[in-house]
Amino acid sequence: MAARRSSAMKEVGLVEVALRTAAKVAAVGGVLAVVIWLSWVMLDVEHMNGGFTLP
Repeated sequence: MAARRSSAMKEVGLVEVALRTAAKVAAVGGVLAVVIWLSWVMLDVEHMNGGFTLP
């Protein structure tokens, strides 16, 4: 049973692990950037009468 399980597992290279980690970090960073940007735009009380603007 143990031999069957180990042969079914795929070997993952160091480069693949690094690329997947980098992709996850980039995805989380992108989501955080959008949330921060949206909150910045929504809470821009000073220019609220000017409508939707890019910071």
